[in-house]
Amino acid sequence: MPAQSLRRSQFITTYGPGAILEGPEGPRIIPVLGDSGLFDQQGPDNFEIADSRLSQALLGGAGILHLPSNAELDMTDSKYIYDTFPFPDWALCMEHKLLYRKMTNDNRACPRCKPLSGSSDAWIRVRQEAIRFVRACPAGHLDDVDWPHLISHAEQVCSPNHLIWRGEGGALRHIEIVCPNCRASINLGTAYTREWPCSGRFPEYQGKARPGCDRPSKIIQRGAANLRIAELQTALTIPPRSTALHRLLEMRAIRIALASRPDDQPVRSKLALTGILENLVQQNYLPQAVLTEIQTYPEKILLAAIDDITKGALPQNVRTLRLQEFEALRHAATHGAPPQQSRTPGSPPLFEIIQNQVRTLPGPQGHQLRITPVNRLRVVMVQTGYRRLDPLNPVVDRSFEAGQHRWYPGVELFGEGIFMDLNPDIQDITPLQHFTLYGDAADAWYVAWLDPNSFGRSLHPSEQYQIHPVFVWWHTLAHRLMNALSVDSGYSAAAVRERVYVDVDERTGEAVGGILLYTSQPGGDGTLGGLVALVPEFERVLQRAFDNIDTCSNDPLCGEERFGPGKYNGAACYACSLVSETSCEHRNMQLDRNLLLENLP
Repeated sequence: MPAQSLRRSQFITTYGPGAILEGPEGPRIIPVLGDSGLFDQQGPDNFEIADSRLSQALLGGAGILHLPSNAELDMTDSKYIYDTFPFPDWALCMEHKLLYRKMTNDNRACPRCKPLSGSSDAWIRVRQEAIRFVRACPAGHLDDVDWPHLISHAEQVCSPNHLIWRGEGGALRHIEIVCPNCRASINLGTAYTREWPCSGRFPEYQGKARPGCDRPSKIIQRGAANLRIAELQTALTIPPRSTALHRLLEMRAIRIALASRPDDQPVRSKLALTGILENLVQQNYLPQAVLTEIQTYPEKILLAAIDDITKGALPQNVRTLRLQEFEALRHAATHGAPPQQSRTPGSPPLFEIIQNQVRTLPGPQGHQLRITPVNRLRVVMVQTGYRRLDPLNPVVDRSFEAGQHRWYPGVELFGEGIFMDLNPDIQDITPLQHFTLYGDAADAWYVAWLDPNSFGRSLHPSEQYQIHPVFVWWHTLAHRLMNALSVDSGYSAAAVRERVYVDVDERTGEAVGGILLYTSQPGGDGTLGGLVALVPEFERVLQRAFDNIDTCSNDPLCGEERFGPGKYNGAACYACSLVSETSCEHRNMQLDRNLLLENLP
């Protein structure tokens, strides 16, 4: 089987265990990491991505690893390192119009085609002719369509080894699946719209017993976008743990070793730390290269970093994690980060804001907006599993067990961004609240926030803030700005991502918010400054974002849309507010152009 190249970031954002990969010899299923063969020679500890905040808040203490490359495994680029398996098993011979499943290891593919030169050529032909339909259920199961049992056979003992594919054309209703024995048939269009029993199969687990499933399955094309929706979790690296040294000391083995020491025996010297790390290296819990790099730092810096790692509060949930990031961004916008600018901007910190580059600009209605360039940032993105058919279906967890520890695949992204919030009065010690939002749209979202159940919204309590009108206001503004930024920054709108921050007072309903628009890419060098270079001329970006906000090419249909029960948006469509799915963390939901229009800053 020829090797197929796949970027590690592409594995996290698009593919992963349970995904169907279209290969040069037909479709193949990507197995779970434990069945991939990646870690047969080296354990996952050697490929760890350190981020204790993300691990603690969203992953239940599980570790994060990056997929090793061929070079890291001392293998040539032409050799595949991640095993995959053929899927689906049924194939369609268009020459003889036969739907078949190869069951014997001989030189025949289609039962009516001529024999091939050998069994390997026959299997290649079968995989190249793989049928484009599979079946999936909301619980995440995936399997071949049970083609023989779609048909109500005239004879109960009828069990054909192939079926006739009769008809052709672009519509499913033009196709009939016919039994060659009893001549019973079913229309493919009819079968496609019906529900069928689920087999309970997870094809990414090879040879494992199938659990039972009482959910109905649906026939779906194997290339459908909703067949596998990756579940992603991200975290921003923030002070004080925002240097390369902190990243090393946050590795799981080091973090556990430091945390397990008695309170009366803290690490007080570089020599003591070296002894702890050498012991970890000897037990193969830590690569020697990590110890060597840590030893290059002076003792004072090492002890200060250890203090940050062992005493800093870790978030316990996603809500706390986001609020920590929001507070770090607001604090850095006021005081800079690090407070003393590095001689070489962008290095060595993984989070850098130069305070004298921060600007304050008035909005259309005179509200002051603070524009903060983030010259350097690091984002860790983790794929925890997937959903099938609908983004609101349960997540299928795909963690990888190694010893006594769980791992998730992830990737480090480095880049730049622009943080925007309302300009605070730094003389006032009370947090600045968002200005009052008026209008029917704001009232509807506020009522939904007070009682989500009355609007048919199935939300986890930690996500209820996402339907607060202040969140919708910032989220809609972020989408308008992403489209405006793409005109001047050189990045497409799909390359700019968002993070929306809102801190809601549950007692009063007041809230304060902000947005981070950023672009990032794998690798330590990050991006080239196209976003932050726009800050000196950000008036033009703001003007473009608010231009024509009162009109849309889909008006009056778009503008007359109102948020209400059973809806996820107000006035929002791809012509005015929706963006690429790679850019929006909230799947283009919680948007309302009317709310922003009635409450311009």
